[in-house]
Amino acid sequence: MGSVALSWQSACRAKSYHLYSDMGSGFGIYVLRAEVEKNSFIDANLRPDTLYRYRVIARDRDREVSLVDLAVTTSPSPVGASLGGRALMPLPTPTRVAVTVTPAPTPLPPDTVVLGVLSASDHVDEIDGHLIIVGEVRNDSNMNVGDAKVNVVLYDAQGVRQGEVEGKPVLSTLAPGESAPFVLKLGSLGSEIHYSVRATARAQNTPRLRMPAALHVLSTRRFEDDVGLYHIAGVVANKGARRVERARVVVVLYDRGDRVINVGFGYPKPTVLAPGEHADFDVTFTYYPKVVRHTVLLVAD
Repeated sequence: MGSVALSWQSACRAKSYHLYSDMGSGFGIYVLRAEVEKNSFIDANLRPDTLYRYRVIARDRDREVSLVDLAVTTSPSPVGASLGGRALMPLPTPTRVAVTVTPAPTPLPPDTVVLGVLSASDHVDEIDGHLIIVGEVRNDSNMNVGDAKVNVVLYDAQGVRQGEVEGKPVLSTLAPGESAPFVLKLGSLGSEIHYSVRATARAQNTPRLRMPAALHVLSTRRFEDDVGLYHIAGVVANKGARRVERARVVVVLYDRGDRVINVGFGYPKPTVLAPGEHADFDVTFTYYPKVVRHTVLLVAD
């Protein structure tokens, strides 16, 4: 097994450092590898002759500051010597990497809450060829949050950052434990692109405002039509005392692993519902592999 010794300049007022690694996958998806108080770390039990990418985040109480991205290739497998018929393998020498701190231009605000990313997947739109990234985020904190955002950082095949795309989940405010799907259209990308997904929100002291509590989903059904479109159709009703001007129907498709496959949108017909009235909806999908279940959300437009 190989190992690397990483070091970086200390950040002012940093209480600790979070070290993220792509685990040598090359897909631009980073996981937390270690949390350390010093500005160095030895990552052991790595595959030999493999490119590993790392990201260092400095933490000061509730604030996070991105310090540096770095990449290092572990040493090739050592050649074994022989002594008395017994193979001897020399101990691997850690590859040392020293980097210069590059402070983030805009640190995260102190009231920022990092949301959990439950799933993220992608597919290419059959109509316009655009890359679509869908997934689901969750508020794992014990407070209400608002202004939720989803950031997708793009990398090329060599792991070089190519840009960033920002969007919002379907619900911009989330109560503790509440989740929301998201869908981002990135456009037509001509070359191989990898990405990482991160979601944040801002802490709120005010209660979360929920969508027309008066609207209820009475029934849903799913079917595939003759041209290969997948439908989630159903009926909603206004059970409140006031009319509902306009509500959007959001349908989320899940696979067997409870990962989001696709997210679709539609509107009830009629769009204006008086108390006691019903309306039909029909949301269609062209991409729907291995659908196991679906959910229907009603949100303010």
